Amino acid sequence: MVRRLLNCQRLLGMVVTMLCLLGIAAYSTMPRQEDPSFPYRAGLITVNYPGASADAVERLVLSPLADELRQVEEVDFSEGTARTGVAIVRVRLNDTIYDTDSAWDRVRQAMERARQDFPDDVGQMALDDRLIDIPAIVLAVGGSSSVTELTAVAERLKDNLADIPGVSRIDLEGDADEQITLALDDAALYRLGISPARVMDTLARRNQTIPGGFVVVNGRRLSVLPNSEFADIEAIRATPIQLPDGSQVPLAAAADVWRGPVEPRQPETWFDGERVVLVSIIMEEGSTDAIRFGERVRERVDQIRAEFRPHSVREMFFQPDKVEERLDNLAWSLLLSVLIIVAVVFIGMGLRMGLLVASILPMVALISVGLYDLGGGVLHQIAVIGMVISLGILIDNAIVIVENIQDHLDNGVRRLDALRQAVGELAGPLGASTGTTLAAFAPLLLSKGGTADFTRGVPVMIMLTLSVSYLLAISAVPLLAARFLKPRQPGRGDRLIGLARFLGGWVSRYPGRLIAGGSALVVISLAMTPFMAQQFFPNADRPRVIVELYLPEGTDQARTAEAAADLERSIRSQPEVLDVHRFVGFTGPTFYYNLQRAPQAPNRARLVIRTPTLEDTTGLIRWVRHHVNTQMPELDVTVGILGQGPPRAAPVEVRVYHADNQTRARAVEQIFSRLREVAGTVDVRHDLDIGVPSIAINVDDASAARHGLTRADVAQSLYGQSFGVIAERYRQEEDPIPLVLRSREGTSLSLSRLLSVNIYNEHGDAVPLSAIASVDTAWEPAVRYQRNGVRMNTVTANLRAGYSFSQALGELDAALALDPLPAGTRLEMGGDAEGSGDANSALLTAAPIGILLLLFFLLLQFNSFRRVGIILLTVPLATVGIIPGLVLSGSPFGFQSLLGVIALVGIVVNNAIVLLDVMDQELARGEAIRDAMRKAVERRTRPILLTTATTVAGLLPLAFSSSTLWPPMAWAIISGLLASTVLTLLVIPAVCTKLIRAPVPEPENAPA
Repeated sequence: MVRRLLNCQRLLGMVVTMLCLLGIAAYSTMPRQEDPSFPYRAGLITVNYPGASADAVERLVLSPLADELRQVEEVDFSEGTARTGVAIVRVRLNDTIYDTDSAWDRVRQAMERARQDFPDDVGQMALDDRLIDIPAIVLAVGGSSSVTELTAVAERLKDNLADIPGVSRIDLEGDADEQITLALDDAALYRLGISPARVMDTLARRNQTIPGGFVVVNGRRLSVLPNSEFADIEAIRATPIQLPDGSQVPLAAAADVWRGPVEPRQPETWFDGERVVLVSIIMEEGSTDAIRFGERVRERVDQIRAEFRPHSVREMFFQPDKVEERLDNLAWSLLLSVLIIVAVVFIGMGLRMGLLVASILPMVALISVGLYDLGGGVLHQIAVIGMVISLGILIDNAIVIVENIQDHLDNGVRRLDALRQAVGELAGPLGASTGTTLAAFAPLLLSKGGTADFTRGVPVMIMLTLSVSYLLAISAVPLLAARFLKPRQPGRGDRLIGLARFLGGWVSRYPGRLIAGGSALVVISLAMTPFMAQQFFPNADRPRVIVELYLPEGTDQARTAEAAADLERSIRSQPEVLDVHRFVGFTGPTFYYNLQRAPQAPNRARLVIRTPTLEDTTGLIRWVRHHVNTQMPELDVTVGILGQGPPRAAPVEVRVYHADNQTRARAVEQIFSRLREVAGTVDVRHDLDIGVPSIAINVDDASAARHGLTRADVAQSLYGQSFGVIAERYRQEEDPIPLVLRSREGTSLSLSRLLSVNIYNEHGDAVPLSAIASVDTAWEPAVRYQRNGVRMNTVTANLRAGYSFSQALGELDAALALDPLPAGTRLEMGGDAEGSGDANSALLTAAPIGILLLLFFLLLQFNSFRRVGIILLTVPLATVGIIPGLVLSGSPFGFQSLLGVIALVGIVVNNAIVLLDVMDQELARGEAIRDAMRKAVERRTRPILLTTATTVAGLLPLAFSSSTLWPPMAWAIISGLLASTVLTLLVIPAVCTKLIRAPVPEPENAPA
């Protein structure tokens, strides 16, 4: 190998140079995002069933659909909501599914099978399987009090932006579809002797698209266009309606006709108090640079802005700015880490050796970026963090190689001989140590699920950089070292030689005491576990407060809009509030990947508040809670900031199951009361609804039959009076506009007026409703919830700063143990408990592969189970630093800390490998075990301390960064590595002196 290396120096230099240039080109052109993309595993099914109660929707739509979805193997779970007139089903695919398109095709097939069991009058059923699409840019179109006008302007803006490279699709939100309302005058209809059915029939015959053909004149075809469609609103008003006596009157004599927004009200959006329509631009992820995409959109908007005056086009959310800010901050952290590492290397190794070791940093970084881009990688914060973590690790191999070559040169060995001996001695141990580090990250690479998809960039980048660094360490670095290093002058020895000899003496003289001391430290650190807070993922570091408003089920959107506007006015009085965006009837655009998206509901609203700094959000959150509790107690709100990790409804979520509705309600109330008493919980709420009053129209079949009517005639007439029926469509514009036939009052119809309406039979005779039906009032559920077809309810809670979901659930369990739930009640934990369990299960599923790889590399190098066992002792020794480090730094233990522990395993094992490798070399020379370990400690103290120092130095910018995501991981690695390094130099050699006596014996050639 060394001979080939020496003969290919020029080729190797050219290859390394070209790969570095590839990295430079890749960095300047590769796509950029803030966060990784996720597979489309979340979907939303919406089924319209106009006029049906929540119970009827659940029984006739939701349950058959849930039965079919349970038979789709790719579906993990479905959560259904039945409201008056609509069924909404959230569908989540299994975490192991990455080919989501075929899975959603299976879901659509299940929907079609379920439709066969639906009643005939069930309306449209739609599946949105792109639920997690996040708009990169949200523009707000304002400048008019007419939502219809704003919608037309937004449509024009959408057309102007659609051809920008990188646009996936553009959606409008807060817009208003239009309808042409034909408000019938019931008294006029009765006086004229005509029925709504005759009006509908006349409109259908009058508004037809009938071709007139063409005629040929002088060899040219001329189209014949008969006037068979409505040309304008006046034509609709003038439509002649035939009376029973044969005369005609215009439609305007019996109905008011106007054009306006559809009814009932659609979701509304407000930008800092002004009614707007949103243009949400969704970018092609994985292939588009978000920063350049934002520049292109801004440039186009600036070009066309003058064309839209007096209307305004403003940026509500602009993700490219966040991407640039995040990547710039991480780039500075990366640069700072490099500078700190270089300084540590220069101090510890001197200028000449330090320069050689430091030269590997830019080479590995550039080559890794180039290979990452070739593999289709996207530059986002997770990938950059992976590179930051690997900075201190990737020069470990170079440090050991350069140190070894320098030692040989100091001993008078010729340059090429020093190179040969160094590569020959260290290629195997360094390969094993690199392999064990790769094995430690294998479970993260192979695990599946939302959490794994979010963090996968870390193992990918670390494994890539370590592989490249090993290859350079045994090829390019030895060639440079053999050429530029010089023998050191006698007397200018190692600055750490005194410390190394001191530690070696301790190992030789006091092995028993060192083992006892190390064991005691492990026990003490484990005893600190109860003081360590647990948190699945930390909150985000964006200065935005999210206020979720819930009014009772059955609340009209107009009341919700009024309550949200009142709360917004109060919030604006606070000095730390910069702007407020209000969304009514839905939860607005998902401008952040973690933001929970909810379907449209008239009783929901969301306020998004921006503050100057993240610290300002704490006081504002407390103020909003206090204000609502004291001034607006009728509102049910939750207040918090944006989170990290997989989306969830709340950190604490308890799902309650029981077959009996009343018993389940009692259990929910009990959990709700107990959870409110738990320390640290806020915004505790449940989804039990108080129900809504309903009017039961009891048709007397005999009386109805005498008048030529049926129950269906009554139902259709009542529905037409309030909500209206689509009589025809106006087709003179891009999108057909429905002509809705209803009463003048519509959904504002008074109760007395509703009971006095006329029902028309097939002959057009008017029959008063009171003549064929009686009226009762009843109280019925406004909403039903199911999970996988089983009824359930949910209790959720947010957490105050400093409290964890594990603490809250622990106190809840203790309270329920003293006051048990009703018999037969079953609980499921959602929120962070479920997310953490799923992520840990995914890791444990892939962990055996990582363990097998780790054992493979260790046994390949040492061929001794005893030595492998001793090396693995470094892992529990790392807990001496991990737990106290997290406790003292105030960092919670969560998935990010677990990520740090996994990285730590690969690092600390490396130190033990290079230590035992020297021990085996000394044993092979005939040294006694104590002398062998003493010499191993003396020879490896400086490389081990240097690699520890570079790793810790590289992570310091992350540990002290303003980000909420990465400090727990950095502190776990730093504290664990510092403690493990000291104990590896003392406890591991001490254990070796007790358990190892000789080199690994060669296989015995026994007689046959």
